[in-house]
Amino acid sequence: MTIPIKEMTNCYLGKNDLEAIKILDDFLPDKLFDAHMHVSHIPVSCKESLTYSDYESDIRAFIGQNREISANMIPFPMKAVKTEEERAESDAFLLSELLKAEECVGEILITPTDAFEYLESRLTNERIRGLKCYHVYANRQDTFNSGIEEYLPESAWEIANKKGLAITLHMVRDRALADEGNRSYIKEMAKKYPDAKLILAHAARAFSAWTAIEYIDEVRHLPNVFCDFSGVCESPAMIAIIKSIGTCRCMWGTDWPVSMLAGKCISIGDTFYWLS
Repeated sequence: MTIPIKEMTNCYLGKNDLEAIKILDDFLPDKLFDAHMHVSHIPVSCKESLTYSDYESDIRAFIGQNREISANMIPFPMKAVKTEEERAESDAFLLSELLKAEECVGEILITPTDAFEYLESRLTNERIRGLKCYHVYANRQDTFNSGIEEYLPESAWEIANKKGLAITLHMVRDRALADEGNRSYIKEMAKKYPDAKLILAHAARAFSAWTAIEYIDEVRHLPNVFCDFSGVCESPAMIAIIKSIGTCRCMWGTDWPVSMLAGKCISIGDTFYWLS
């Protein structure tokens, strides 16, 4: 028996999925907040756009119809949304989606050349509560080897510190939090801007679980550093983070629509591998 979920990913719920949903049902709270999901005004995969109604339709297959669900809407970060004009369109779409979901908040996309004044001019709605940086905006070919400072400008820290906003950071470089450059940057900037809230996405990008297990303690003393658990499939990293920084600084997230892909990311050796 299979139940089709979305044409976007050709994802199906099989017998084992349905059994898991049933087993986990009484574990879930009545009210959920998804700290990391995506919307988009332009095509992603074979979907013309990513809307909150699409997301809610998908997520209901897993949480049922009676639970309350709200989310942090993050525009899907890609090179096609880079110029100020393109991001103005992204901002407008995000705000239109927020109007349809009163309990939700959102983040705007930022690039490494954004000035403080430009960022401030885009933060005109109180439900925009964060900034989303991403490595594809770094000025280099091999963006997966970018240092955080190459795609997260200090102006973002300044505006986040001034307004108490979040910054959602998907680290890159092979070693993630185990990379000394990444750790040094996080510690320096989190101390310098204590009222900015840094969210280390994907359990501090612990797709390779050991990177968080061995190094999360080095940022535990920073009260403005948080983790979301979106897109991570291996529990050891999440357990290590919870034990280190506590539940109050950890957040559940789906990384939708990535969460609709059939498969998982596994830690293997000192790296990781996506099975799909």
